[in-house]
Amino acid sequence: MFRCPKMSKHLDLKNCCDGESHIVSDDTFQNTLRKFIQLEKEHLPTSEKGPDEQRYVIYSSAFDKIIEHATAYKRILTAIKEEYEDFINSVKKSGRDAKLAQRKLKAIIAQPTSLMYCQRRAVELQERIAIIQRDTAELQAELQRIEENRKDEHHSAQKKTSNTKTCHLIGQIPGLTFEESMNPAALAKYQEALERKRADLWNLKKNHYVALQVKVGLDCKVTAALDQRDELVLESDQLHLRLQQLQCVNDTVTSWKSEEDGPFLEYLSANLEHIAEIKVSDTADHTSAESEEDDPGKVNESEILVDYIERFTELFESGDYEAAAFHAAKSPHGVLRNMETMERFKAITVYEGEVPPLLQFFEAIMNSVQDDRRLPSEELSVESVRCALQHNFVELVTHWVTQRRLTYSEALGDVICGHGDKKLRITDTCLALAQMVYAACGLHRKAALTMCKRGLTFGAMEFIHQHKDFTDDDCMSVLSGCPSLSLLQALTQQYKGRPPVLSVGYACCSLLNSDLEDLALELLQEIHTDKQGSLEKTITEDAWCSAEDWSEIANRCDWKKYHQLAQEINNILQFLPGRADSRLMDHVLM
Repeated sequence: MFRCPKMSKHLDLKNCCDGESHIVSDDTFQNTLRKFIQLEKEHLPTSEKGPDEQRYVIYSSAFDKIIEHATAYKRILTAIKEEYEDFINSVKKSGRDAKLAQRKLKAIIAQPTSLMYCQRRAVELQERIAIIQRDTAELQAELQRIEENRKDEHHSAQKKTSNTKTCHLIGQIPGLTFEESMNPAALAKYQEALERKRADLWNLKKNHYVALQVKVGLDCKVTAALDQRDELVLESDQLHLRLQQLQCVNDTVTSWKSEEDGPFLEYLSANLEHIAEIKVSDTADHTSAESEEDDPGKVNESEILVDYIERFTELFESGDYEAAAFHAAKSPHGVLRNMETMERFKAITVYEGEVPPLLQFFEAIMNSVQDDRRLPSEELSVESVRCALQHNFVELVTHWVTQRRLTYSEALGDVICGHGDKKLRITDTCLALAQMVYAACGLHRKAALTMCKRGLTFGAMEFIHQHKDFTDDDCMSVLSGCPSLSLLQALTQQYKGRPPVLSVGYACCSLLNSDLEDLALELLQEIHTDKQGSLEKTITEDAWCSAEDWSEIANRCDWKKYHQLAQEINNILQFLPGRADSRLMDHVLM
């Protein structure tokens, strides 16, 4: 195929006038073409042996270059190239058809083998089916034999029972000797005794026992009476409160004698503020003592309490835990709203339903709370929340906390917060509830810490600035519990025109002496990269950190390979003369 350029070369020599220049150009073209073919073949991954598609492409491209170069014989060379391509395509098609025919032949040859394997598999499956059917028949026969044996045993037991009854009838009568059982007079006497005994039992049943429906009705009446008593007690407390307020007003009016005590309206208004602050709890003990003296029914109160406790014990032992929990929650004077009753419910391990009896007891107690009265004790509050969270009743705890059905304490907040740390899905809810408890108890440090854990940095700053009793140690404790650069920056910067809570020097010294030294270095690096003299201003205006402290901070920065930051701090300290034994704030004041 590549002898064609030579042929074109000889033809050109015969037909061209300037053959010598043409020979030089053809030789150059041939050399270039050979180099092209050789260079392209060097990049081929396969050897030259055998047909190869990439080598075919290389020689086809070389043929195209020859056609472009030999303009006089372009049509002849193009026709030759087309013949070559048609022949090659026909060879390729024949190869593909041969391969397809080989695959079809292999498939036809493999059909008997596949059929043999399928038939063999069908035989194996039929054998398995036969085994399964045989085992099933044996099991059914065994079950039928067991059922027949049971029926035979049942019939034999019935026969034995009937024989026993027959023997008992014809044997000796209980309570009589053999001679008396054969004496008609003794038998008549014994029959009269049995009839009298039966009559006594009937009379006892009519006079000393009632139906179960009567007991249920009496329980409903007792519950209604207890509810009415609670309502009357609440109304009585309100009336006693009004009575005491009116008495205070009367005492105030009678105590004003003349204008020397001041104008009457001002004197009265000053005392009315104190009177308005009187609550039911201030008069609870006094009113209860008076009511005990005036109420004649208090004489039998101890008997009522005993009956109430006995009723609770009866409900508890009968397994009616829900009614027992409600009964205990409504107990007078809270005699059953204590830890001892809780321990009894806690000891129950076998019960029906999804809600455990202990949680039913806590729910009944919380539902009986009215207007911040009859609140459970701190221990009961903590145990109730722990039980509800243990059984994943977070909504119940949320209702109790938001509706103030619990006695708030630090232990209660710790239980809620600790459960949130274990269950990440409800962490934010638990932290919000713990924040309410801590804030109500005056535990401002823990309340701010829960806000920071929720990501409410600016809310925590507002809370800190509102409570003036928040100390530097409290701020550092919050920062240690929730370390973050944003919180540290908020504590060391002005907030809504108010001075910062912590100075940068004090915060850095405290953090460098703890496990959070990297946080202090990040803060200093942020101030240093501000490029507006913020670091110099921070050092000179720091009234809580001396030059020695800042020098120690610079040494720590240099040790931590913050060389540029350490050099900048040392340069600023050099321009502060006389700072060895005095505070930096003195320089600002001078």
